[in-house]
Amino acid sequence: MSAHPVRRCKIAAEQAPAEGAGTVVRIDDTMLALFRVEGRCYALDNACPHKGGPLGEGQLQGHVVTCPWHGWTWDVRTGTNVRMPSLKKVACYLVTEQNGELFVELG
Repeated sequence: MSAHPVRRCKIAAEQAPAEGAGTVVRIDDTMLALFRVEGRCYALDNACPHKGGPLGEGQLQGHVVTCPWHGWTWDVRTGTNVRMPSLKKVACYLVTEQNGELFVELG
C-alpha cells in the first residue's frame, strides 16, 4: 500500500500544451513538464535528473525532450534517458482527458 494517496488534479485549460510542444505546469508544490504528442498528453517531473534543468522548456522531437541546459534526452512516455537507459528515470505521472479536460494523477 502506498504511503501517499494518489490525487487526481485538474490542469487548467490554458496550461494544456499544443501538439508537439511542452510547457511547465505547477500543481500545488509540484512542478511538472507537460507534453502533447500525437494527441496524447504526458507529464514528467520538470527537473532533469542531471542538473535540474527545466524539461518543460526543452525541445520536443517526437516522444523525446531535450533538456535545455545540457542536452540530456528523455522519452516523455517512460521517463527513460534515450542515450543511457540504465540511468534513473524521470518520474512520470498519468494524464487523462475527460470531456475535453486534462487531469494528472499525483501521488
